[in-house]
Amino acid sequence: MFVRWPVTAGAERNYGLDLLFKVRGRLPAPEQVCVVALDDASYLEYGFDPLVPWPRGLHGELVETLKAEGALVVAFDVVFEKPADPEQDVRFEIGLFDAGNVVLAAAVERVDDPRFNMTRTVDPLPRFADSAARVGMAELPSDDDGTIREAWLVAGERPGLALAAYEVATGDAAYSRETITRLIDFYGPPRTIDTVSLYQALDPGQYLRPGFFRDRVVFVGLSQIAAASIHESKDSFPTPFTGGRVGNTFGVEIHATIAANLLEGRGILPLSSSAETWLLLGFAIVATLVFVFLRPLYGVAALFLLQALTWILGYQAFARSGLWVPLIIPTLVQVPVAYGVSVIWYYLTTVREREKIRRAFSFYLSPDMIKKISESSESLSLGGEEVVGTALFTDIAGFTSIAEKMSATETASMLNTYFSEITEKLFETSGTLIKYIGDAVFAIWGAPLKMDDHAAQACRAAAAMLRVPDTKLVTRIGLHSGPMLVGNLGSDQRFDYTAIGDTINLAARLESLNKSTGTIALISGETHDAAGEGLVVRYLGRVRVVGRADPIRLYELLGLTGDETRPDLPAIARFEAAVEDYTAGRLQEAAEGFGDVVARCGGEDGPSGLYLERIETAGGQSGGDDWDGVLTFTKK
Repeated sequence: MFVRWPVTAGAERNYGLDLLFKVRGRLPAPEQVCVVALDDASYLEYGFDPLVPWPRGLHGELVETLKAEGALVVAFDVVFEKPADPEQDVRFEIGLFDAGNVVLAAAVERVDDPRFNMTRTVDPLPRFADSAARVGMAELPSDDDGTIREAWLVAGERPGLALAAYEVATGDAAYSRETITRLIDFYGPPRTIDTVSLYQALDPGQYLRPGFFRDRVVFVGLSQIAAASIHESKDSFPTPFTGGRVGNTFGVEIHATIAANLLEGRGILPLSSSAETWLLLGFAIVATLVFVFLRPLYGVAALFLLQALTWILGYQAFARSGLWVPLIIPTLVQVPVAYGVSVIWYYLTTVREREKIRRAFSFYLSPDMIKKISESSESLSLGGEEVVGTALFTDIAGFTSIAEKMSATETASMLNTYFSEITEKLFETSGTLIKYIGDAVFAIWGAPLKMDDHAAQACRAAAAMLRVPDTKLVTRIGLHSGPMLVGNLGSDQRFDYTAIGDTINLAARLESLNKSTGTIALISGETHDAAGEGLVVRYLGRVRVVGRADPIRLYELLGLTGDETRPDLPAIARFEAAVEDYTAGRLQEAAEGFGDVVARCGGEDGPSGLYLERIETAGGQSGGDDWDGVLTFTKK
């Protein structure tokens, strides 16, 4: 598998995994473990020669002190393989026996020589091993770059030092058969684990807070910077946090980290081979599809977005769940390759096709723009101006169901007739047709020629559309008035006269809202106020549409003054009174009013039915203190 090839696997570990640790940063020190460091400060305190091993009697005294302080386990990352001063050895042996909770270390010695290779296990003296609670292997496996990222819980048939300490502390042998390596969840750079010097541990009453060692697993080991730099100290190793000013971590702290992982149930879990395969395959397909459907310029933004999103999700999985997913391959290999393939595809297909279309249609302009364009050559350049106008969107109700019963030729003929009738109503009221969108129409009033009565003219056009004689098609309409940007918008190669802005978006929302309210034509409060007299409308209350936090006033446009409408004027008045009750939280009174309107309308009225559903959902009781009387719609 690609992610497990030596080169890519090394990249994921050396860069991806290490960077995740560095970004996550230092975690709180685990409470259940600590380190007693055989460090330079202790050598200076006692005046010992740093090149001479510590007196074993001092180790025996340390064991006795830690036992008295309530330590659960004392684990030595020191191999006591040879006899020393007999008196010192006896004192150490007695300390081991009396404590009964000491774990000693064994090591593996390797000799790699062109003439021969040798590997042997170095065990502590039998007298010490017999007096100790357990013996654990202190060897730490390193990656090709020398960094410690994982550990053996069991080396061969013998437990590792951390596992031995864990088993003595807890009596849990569940990990004793885990012979594969596991990733270490490092808590931070060196000295993240609580660490004290040997001289402090021997006199905790003077140097440490009371109970410092109580109920903790204590690891004892070398922490001596007797080297040219912090990266070359004896028995120290690079970890994922190593780099820059952060030096290596001593082996004793790594063993303490492994034990803390076991005690806390922590770990870094890589994906299984099958999960990695499907993840990378799926990611490659998604990335390619994203880029293929975008222009190269937008693709660059998508490239960085995909890379950032991958790292964010990967980091969240790592930081929250300890799950390690591949990041280097997706972001530095798959995404750039997918983008490159999409660029080649774009220039082989899309650009040539669009150039062909551009040459074929470059001589055609919208007839509505011919006069405006002929007056000023500047109109052919990109740009626009902000005006106050009214936008209208229409849509044929149930068009899909209608069209599927007709042939393509019949559908085209029907739409041509329909668009001709709708466009005639626009032009009669000085409206500007922006475009046809499928079976929908987008038009504005107030541009390119400014109009003081743009809202009134737009409402007259909408009222006329309600009376289009073709009874097979029902036109849903949405109108909103406000500022909009109009002009020649597009690219240097192709542009058209259009309008954009929040006013346009809300008009489209209102057209779609007809499906939820059971109405045909909806206008906003801004359009109603600007249109003035001459309209028959029904106030539907305040609503909150998708994409807008603030509610708007909503009206149903029923016709012009003098038109026969359904509901009639008395029913409209009764409905608006019910809306007032609903807004005030008087839900029972509102329900009675809406029920009356339904009866007046022959048993069916969309807005009344909507309110009755909302009242039923609210339990039919009066609104509480937080009642605002706003109808909130969560779908476009």
